[in-house]
Amino acid sequence: MRVGIGCFAAVGVMVATPADAAWRKFETPHFIIYTESNDKRATELATGLENIDGLMRMATGLPMSSEAVKVRIYEMADEGEVQAAMGTDNEGIAGFYTSNVLGPYAVTLRKAYAAGGNFTDKIVLHHEYAHHFMLQYFPAVYPPWYVEGFAELIGATKDLPDGKVAYGWPAKYRGDDIATNWVPISDVLLKSPEKVHMDWYGQGWAMTHFLTFSKERAQQLRRYLSALTAGKSPAQAAAAFGDLAALNREAHAYIVRGQFDYKPVKVPIQQPVIQRVSPVAAAEAALIPETIALSDDDLNEYRKAGDRERERKHRQDNLERIRRKAAQYANDPFALYLLAQAEKIGGNAAAAEQDVDRLLAVQPSNANGLSLKSLLVAQRAMKTPAPARSQVAAEARRLAVAANKLDPDNPQTYVAYYQGFKAAGGEVPANAVEGLAVAVEKLPGDTGVRQMLVDEYAAEGHYGAAIATLVSIANSPHESPLRQAAREQMAVLEAKLAAQQSAAKPAS
Repeated sequence: MRVGIGCFAAVGVMVATPADAAWRKFETPHFIIYTESNDKRATELATGLENIDGLMRMATGLPMSSEAVKVRIYEMADEGEVQAAMGTDNEGIAGFYTSNVLGPYAVTLRKAYAAGGNFTDKIVLHHEYAHHFMLQYFPAVYPPWYVEGFAELIGATKDLPDGKVAYGWPAKYRGDDIATNWVPISDVLLKSPEKVHMDWYGQGWAMTHFLTFSKERAQQLRRYLSALTAGKSPAQAAAAFGDLAALNREAHAYIVRGQFDYKPVKVPIQQPVIQRVSPVAAAEAALIPETIALSDDDLNEYRKAGDRERERKHRQDNLERIRRKAAQYANDPFALYLLAQAEKIGGNAAAAEQDVDRLLAVQPSNANGLSLKSLLVAQRAMKTPAPARSQVAAEARRLAVAANKLDPDNPQTYVAYYQGFKAAGGEVPANAVEGLAVAVEKLPGDTGVRQMLVDEYAAEGHYGAAIATLVSIANSPHESPLRQAAREQMAVLEAKLAAQQSAAKPAS
């Protein structure tokens, strides 16, 4: 969900925007940074991000050379633009991380500060990227205190004068009230998040810092997280820590003492850090506010009817803005693609197909356009009576194959190829299912694609694989109808798996 994790509140905001600013793209090994800042500022921003990425790779054992899903970073002028993107009137929102059909991205501010100067734009951005890293490379079941605590631990990392980074530097901007507003750890670990009234950022950071830098407790933390991912109950997982009262006393004393360990780390990053610089075309630059506001998660994830209606209105308002701006750039591929996606998200399939046809007339080899066209044709095939249905579905697959040849790394091409077979109504071949699994691996936060794979595995009788794929939705820390539906499906799948295993046992 858009606001489920990674929403960062600032105490105050200060903005500095050059009068002659123009949007440019700075591409690094792991990021594509959209900014109006100058070269010096962009290089500092890119270096900080690559340092944080490298630090987390070192800490987790992820190879530096492993394939990266590049994250787009949008550096916005003020918090009003961030709030507009989120569809909220909440003040003090300094950034967020999310993912949509265009891929993962983070939104931050050009400059942010808090009392004492400890709160910076780097903290916001590094916090948000930590969310991405966790979801992208280590998708599992994490409690909300650790989701935010880990992001705070990374966000607070400080650049040292010798070029090293201080991993574990204290989050001083969180203030001195963590100890006085401390919630017992037993409540945090055992109660449902909705019943725990705590500062997920402040105490989350404190608990994560303590458990990470204690040799004994760090091993317990790993066992605790592994147990949650394996589907154990909160109480069963918390048993990894032993006596919770003792754990609470140690953690609280650690925070009251106010002396925090940190590790100076030299992170080897590729040089030059910026590999390419290019101007952002006029249409794409004009549509940046609408691009970061594009939300395509399932509306059923919004638990309350009022929230769903607000989100529906937010999407419709964004669509209207995209329509107006796209009309000013009638033949621009980016504008046409964004418009087509927004129309599809809004349920306007015919309009979306018209827009993508215009895009392909302008740029026939546009892989994104071909993938979207394939998905729209597959959607149309599902409503087409036989025998014409198979022909329409075949056309959808042809388009998906053409898109994949142009851009083999684009996960949407794999989704489109799978949907082309699904639309035909017959058996889906193994290579299409494998492709869908690749798409889930590339976009682990996309619950729609993940659920698609769960249902395919279940239909094939691969209940163990379906359960493993579904667990991150079923154990989401955020209550929603989607989570409830996943838990109900999980129970059905576990019963079917048990029956399957029982039937497979040889007779005694």
